[in-house]
Amino acid sequence: MAFIPGTLVCCLSVSPIVMLGCVIVFSLVWASRNRKSASTAPGPFPWPLIGNLASLGKKPHEYLTQLRAKYGDVFQITMGSTPTIVLNGLKTIRSAMIKQAEDFAGRPDFYSFKFIANGNSMGFGDFGPRWKMHRRIAQNSLALFTNKRNNPIEMAIASEADVLTSNLIASDGAPFNPHNEIYLSVGNIICALCFGKRYQRDDEDFTHLIKMNDEFMAFAGAGNPVDIMPWMRHFTKGSFKKFIGILDTMNKFSLKKRQEHLDTYDASQMRDITDALIKATHDIPEEEKEAVGLTNEHILTTVQELIGAGFDTIASSLQWSVLFMATHPDVQEAAHAEIREKVGLRQISFDDIENLPYIEACLFETMRHSCIFPFALPHSTTRDTVLDGHFIRANTLVFVNLWSVNRDPEVFNNPNKFDPSRFLDSQGNVDKTMTDMFLPFGAGRRKCPGEQLARMELFMFFASMIQKCLFKTIPGKKPVIDSKYGLTLKPLDFQVAVSVRQ
Repeated sequence: MAFIPGTLVCCLSVSPIVMLGCVIVFSLVWASRNRKSASTAPGPFPWPLIGNLASLGKKPHEYLTQLRAKYGDVFQITMGSTPTIVLNGLKTIRSAMIKQAEDFAGRPDFYSFKFIANGNSMGFGDFGPRWKMHRRIAQNSLALFTNKRNNPIEMAIASEADVLTSNLIASDGAPFNPHNEIYLSVGNIICALCFGKRYQRDDEDFTHLIKMNDEFMAFAGAGNPVDIMPWMRHFTKGSFKKFIGILDTMNKFSLKKRQEHLDTYDASQMRDITDALIKATHDIPEEEKEAVGLTNEHILTTVQELIGAGFDTIASSLQWSVLFMATHPDVQEAAHAEIREKVGLRQISFDDIENLPYIEACLFETMRHSCIFPFALPHSTTRDTVLDGHFIRANTLVFVNLWSVNRDPEVFNNPNKFDPSRFLDSQGNVDKTMTDMFLPFGAGRRKCPGEQLARMELFMFFASMIQKCLFKTIPGKKPVIDSKYGLTLKPLDFQVAVSVRQ
């Protein structure tokens, strides 16, 4: 390949058209070489400079699922100048994420990831000894407040569910967009978990945090071109500066709360996750942390990640649940009838999940149908590996296409239909075989560490809304059941009429 640089030098002395042709030839050869060195998987041919980006469209999850029919469950595309493996189908994804977990547990070395949590991120950090210790600390801290019975977080969710349902009902049947109320309630729970405090709806710090988190998700969903086309760094300084500003605001909020905790910390009284993380910095020997490169700053910035991870996904799922209930009144009535029979008017508790299989089935179907995280976060290979007979080189970018699992017609009959009964067996109980056929919380090393909290929030908020609220579409303005693409798939903006259950 040594002839290529010389060819480009010669082009500098000729016409712009000839030079452009040389650049295109160089790009094609370079892309072809990169693809061949990254893996042996098949895939569409990439365009110079942009790869296959132009083909992805506004719904890349649907486009890549279509490519599965042509290229199989493991295929390769090129994102800008970055060869990327796309994994499809439950069997292949489970094989990669569980059977070959460490091979696919990496994170790509994206430029933007270096700025999240000041570069101390667990969620966006690469796999290795430091990540393993960081992950264990985060899981242990979460478990302190989500796994024990009668925990304060469950009580906080119950109280916040009362606030949410009251505010929804207060709209008194007028056209109403539930987005803000849902986001404020979910945001309050993550703040209660991390900082031991729920906020008033008009608290300036709290509302600003909610706004910044929304903007972060929108920006992250749009993608940072510099991550897959490093040469774009010189053309996107303005937008990237905005991204840094969003991160800075979120960091300042968390640092302020952290300092308040450090000033009042008492090892004998664990108030919240921030206290649990402070305790971890004291309890873990310095030599043990130094051996893997973990610092106290790594540990303490976990709070910032939990805010992001435990916020948008739950809030988006609850938005979808309201939309599905309003547009499927028969499902809503069946769900309400189950609560009326099994619970009545008393406050919902997490223990009720055992007696409300149809409610749980509604949540499973909401998560399956909406598939709010169609690709999860991007993975990368940690070493050379082979999957489904295809060689994949170390440090190759990997997309895990969960949409291909959720909408697989061979697994889910009529997959585009919203049908909670698909998750119930002939006796009306939750069918474990069917719930195991998709991965709403991911799988393997990178599986969501907050799954227990997410299940608790989704169930208690959703069941409380169904118990107290009646959701209807606006006459003549039935919402469009479709998503807007981002880091998470949110429903298109919609309005419903909410009234109190009689």
